[in-house]
Amino acid sequence: MSQDSQVRLPSWRSIGAEVLQWTHNTLMMVGFFVVAAGAYLYVHPQSVLSLEQNVVQWVSARKVAMQELQSLGQRAADMGPSISTADAAVLEPQPLQPLQPGQTAVADWLARRYSIAPAAMRELVAGAWAAGHQEHLDPTLILAVMAVESSFNPYAQSAVGATGLMQVMASVHRDKFAPYGGPRASLDPLTNVRVGAVVLRDAIARGGSLQAGLRMYVGATSDASEGGYATKVLAEQARLRQILTSVKPNAPRTIAARVQTASSEPVRQAAAT
Repeated sequence: MSQDSQVRLPSWRSIGAEVLQWTHNTLMMVGFFVVAAGAYLYVHPQSVLSLEQNVVQWVSARKVAMQELQSLGQRAADMGPSISTADAAVLEPQPLQPLQPGQTAVADWLARRYSIAPAAMRELVAGAWAAGHQEHLDPTLILAVMAVESSFNPYAQSAVGATGLMQVMASVHRDKFAPYGGPRASLDPLTNVRVGAVVLRDAIARGGSLQAGLRMYVGATSDASEGGYATKVLAEQARLRQILTSVKPNAPRTIAARVQTASSEPVRQAAAT
């Protein structure tokens, strides 16, 4: 191989010289721009005054904005205690009451039917009873809606964005979820039940009847478009009522047998027809 065909790699000295030359040129350009800017400001002193005025105005505007923010924060702090005190009785979750034998029977039957942990289902049943008492609704109706809407899956979501146990449209009912932290609270099981009960109560009030209210709750415009939703909910409620009333408070040892009899009764009636 000849010397002319050999590839000569640059030495560290040549690389350093090139870097030094590039740095020197860059500093010269920066210096040139600084001198040019100084000369321009010297020839046009009004530009300096305009720049100073703009800086002063910006600082003043920042100061006023900070004062307004502090004033709003102080105002919110002053209003906070009165708002929380007024709404504490409504927004503060009350301790769930222990279940009665009939309620326990309903919870255990639902746990088996929908493959839910019994302890979790008992919490949901207690929450349904609390929400029903708060909104003057039959708790078995709330449980029936939960069964049909989500099969007791607290993280269920429909194709249109309804979420939670009672499939509430959190984006539509933002005002109802606001006291609990916003739409994301719809995934909290007990919060979803409480807000869902309010929505259900309002729908029944607007519809004028239970079936019309259920149709409005599901967003149907007619009986034909609801797909038998009201019938499914009312059938599930009838089963829950039968289980609830079949258990006497003073006979806890016979709960399992009575629940089995009550839950199988609709099947025998359907077979007879």
